[in-house]
Amino acid sequence: KMPPKKKKLEGDKVKGEKMFKNVCAVCHSFTGHGTGPSLKGTAGSAMGSKEGFGYSSAITGKGGKWTDGNLDKYLKSPADFAPGNAMAFAGVPNAGDRANLIAYLKSNV
Repeated sequence: KMPPKKKKLEGDKVKGEKMFKNVCAVCHSFTGHGTGPSLKGTAGSAMGSKEGFGYSSAITGKGGKWTDGNLDKYLKSPADFAPGNAMAFAGVPNAGDRANLIAYLKSNV
């Protein structure tokens, strides 16, 4: 018998926007690179692919796309997802908060 599939959390982009402004906007925006890369269009894009930003090899060497699952793992613990990455951020421990952030990121394409 197969184990039950984990139910995907539906995020609230309004709550995600508030969290983004309080937590992420120190280094990130959707209009250009800052300390961190612009996050416009990040959801679904290739990792480390924003032109004009100098990504760490931990991100460029990771490969793959920023799927909901990869965004969730990265936001939970950037250091565990991509050891050696340059983002000095411990992560977002709450799954609901991560789902909200991902919903907000997906609304900024």
